[in-house]
Amino acid sequence: MLFRSVQQPRPVYPPLAQEARISGVVRLNAIIGTDGTVQNLTVASGHPVLVPAALEAVKQWVYAPTLLNGQPVEVVTQIEVNFTLSQ
Repeated sequence: MLFRSVQQPRPVYPPLAQEARISGVVRLNAIIGTDGTVQNLTVASGHPVLVPAALEAVKQWVYAPTLLNGQPVEVVTQIEVNFTLSQ
């Protein structure tokens, strides 16, 4: 299912992760509420140094509500946050 993001602040790359050259993907399980906000967020996988920054950013994300028969509904999804070091 494709969600349309309305607001999606980027995570702040943790300085410790940058110094240690840690990169990767943090996968989060989420419930997108009827108002498009992230209602519930749990960690599926990811490097422990990167997880807090991913959680903090995704808590602020807002999506266009998903409609079913014209009514907004909650949606369970998985969100991936990519942390990539610049060259």
